[in-house]
Amino acid sequence: MAMSPSGLIWGADSTPELVFALIASILMGISSIVLFLAQAKQTGIFGFVSGVLLTIGNIGLAATFYGIFAYGDYPQDGTFVNTANAVSNGGMLLGTIILLVVTFRAKVFPRWYAAVFLLQLVSLGLPFLGDYFAAIWGLTYVLMGYSIFAGKTRRLDSDTSEQPSLAS
Repeated sequence: MAMSPSGLIWGADSTPELVFALIASILMGISSIVLFLAQAKQTGIFGFVSGVLLTIGNIGLAATFYGIFAYGDYPQDGTFVNTANAVSNGGMLLGTIILLVVTFRAKVFPRWYAAVFLLQLVSLGLPFLGDYFAAIWGLTYVLMGYSIFAGKTRRLDSDTSEQPSLAS
């Protein structure tokens, strides 16, 4: 979430912004698996797939940011870089959409979290929200992490009749 203010204060691709981006990518890669684990029983295989896609995407982003520090610039376009970026970014977009759907259906987190996910996806495509995308993206993870840490998730009983499972 600190990436957006850093970018606005010191400029796009400034050292503080990229440091926050690297840290955020690593933490979100870990958090993506945690979000799945918090609702694994309810989300099934689709929740697992979303967690893996998001983790791989965040690892790809972290590698890009690390490369900027190691080599001083973004990687040059080429077949490998373009393919890696397409897999990373496409996986993150697909993983976010799947996570939105399975989280909404699982009913483990408050239902209004779906609105935060939608805001995150909308902010990705709207130019006037571009500078704030990282803050909205981080807010999604922070809210869900807070819910897990504070025990504010909905624990469903062992009766699975009311638990929607996307795996079946």
